[in-house]
Amino acid sequence: MLGSTRTLSSFKVGDKVTVRVPSDRPLYHHRSHGTVVTVGTKRVHVRMDKAAFEDHDGEVANFLPGDLELGHVGTPRSTDRMNDAFNALKLAAGTDLVAVAMDAGIITAEQGEQIKAAWANHLQG
Repeated sequence: MLGSTRTLSSFKVGDKVTVRVPSDRPLYHHRSHGTVVTVGTKRVHVRMDKAAFEDHDGEVANFLPGDLELGHVGTPRSTDRMNDAFNALKLAAGTDLVAVAMDAGIITAEQGEQIKAAWANHLQG
C-alpha cells in the first residue's frame, strides 16, 4: 500500500494478519485472515486461516508488507457479514416488538427484558 510504514521486519512467523486490498495479488484475498508462515526477502508468506472465500482456506499466498494488517480485523467472508447484518435486523425488529407490547401494557418491563434476552440467545444459536 502506498505510504505504508509496515516493512518485512514488522512481521514474524506466527503473526495473525488480515489482507488489505492487495496491490499486486488477486482481489479475492481482500479481508482474508491468515497466519504468517515465512518472511521472505521481499514478501510475507501467509497461510489463509479464514479466507474471504472458503475455497481458499489453507492456501499459502505471498504479499507485500503494505498489503497486510497485523491481527485479524473484521469479518472476512461476505456470507458471514450478510448473516451478521440479517441477525442485527432481526434483533432490532424483536426489540421494537417488545417495546410496542410494553407500551400497550401487554407485557411488563421484566417480561420484555426476558423476551429480548431469549430472542438474542436464539439468534446466536
